[in-house]
Amino acid sequence: MVNDFTRSTVVRGKGGCNIARYRYLAKNMQGTTASGTLEASNRREVYRLLKERDYYPIKVEKVIQVRDIKDLKISSKINSRDLAVLCKQFSTMLKAGIPIVKCLDILSKQLSNRLLRSVFAEMYTEVRSGRSLSESLAGRGKYFPQLFTSMVEAGEASGTLDEVLGNLAQHYEKEHKLIQKVKNSMTYPVIVLVVAVAVVYFLLTVVVPTFVSIFSRSGAMLPLPTRMLLYLSDFMLKYGIFVLLFLIMLAFGFYLATSRGEGRYKWHKLLLRLPMVKTVVVQSISTRFSGTLGILLRTGIPLVTALEIVKKVVGNEVAQRGLQYVQETARKGGGISAPLEQLNLFPPMLIQMVRIGEESGTLDEMLLKTAEFYEGELETNLTRLTTLLEPMVIVLLGGIVAFIVLSIALPMFEMTSFVG
Repeated sequence: MVNDFTRSTVVRGKGGCNIARYRYLAKNMQGTTASGTLEASNRREVYRLLKERDYYPIKVEKVIQVRDIKDLKISSKINSRDLAVLCKQFSTMLKAGIPIVKCLDILSKQLSNRLLRSVFAEMYTEVRSGRSLSESLAGRGKYFPQLFTSMVEAGEASGTLDEVLGNLAQHYEKEHKLIQKVKNSMTYPVIVLVVAVAVVYFLLTVVVPTFVSIFSRSGAMLPLPTRMLLYLSDFMLKYGIFVLLFLIMLAFGFYLATSRGEGRYKWHKLLLRLPMVKTVVVQSISTRFSGTLGILLRTGIPLVTALEIVKKVVGNEVAQRGLQYVQETARKGGGISAPLEQLNLFPPMLIQMVRIGEESGTLDEMLLKTAEFYEGELETNLTRLTTLLEPMVIVLLGGIVAFIVLSIALPMFEMTSFVG
């Protein structure tokens, strides 16, 4: 027999101590087990209260509450990898027949992300007190994406929460792989570019100034490249720190201008016009659109509601505004293949697959197959883009270094010839 007699009991600490919440498991002399939570200033207060009611504590542990997160300096960022691990573990436990409350208790102790552990400890307490899992998630929108919350709500309502979480695990695994592919594709060119800037700065501020006195004593007319190099070196020595600060401010201003509103829209529109970048961006949008919409429809979420969620995950402002028009058409009872085609954004194959899915009543299946296809295409094109960027950056670096070396060598050759 399990008893829970202290769920709302609050023990006031002495001397203005901070009140914390503790989860306990206890037994009495008759063998009755009691479990629940207590609010007290420390563990000793919990032991005292339990013993007053003739219960002997077996286990007492402090619950980290959501309001304590700032004190712990934990970031409120939960990435796709954390969500994939969460969904996979949750789904596995539910399929094994473990109750939701027990699953939340286990997750609050074993998840690697400290923020998730803290949040699930709070959710465990709420669900134990009678709230549903979806109700507990609804108040935590800043931690969980709307896709996750809506899918859990639909799975809980249909009794297929384990399957829904399994699908979500696959979705977030693919999302994580997609993000990693993009990051890995850009890592090498960025590193080479940073090294190039550092090398050029070193040459201009350390190497070139050593030749200035030599050139000055020669009294010869210096070639144009050498004069340009000496002027640039002198400028960097005097104003290098200001140039660096200007570049940092420029990058920060660019980020602010392109991170919201009309600036974000114009930047995303520009990306869709760049020759090599456009293909990768369109395939990324297509992958997220078809994969997310497919998994939402398979769960049983209505099309209009699903499109509202999809708009927020496509990652492109142009596509987001276009999908607003598609959503309005669907709300009026029309299909989505025609308005998608009118956007002139998505590839013809995706439009055809959507049209076939609408006609055959298998839209979710067609979308998921389309997502798999574009995942492969995106990986191929990211590799191709990286292959093109690498030699371009190397050639740029080599050209800059060659210019500096040549600018120094030309007057040296002339001086050697004059002496000879």
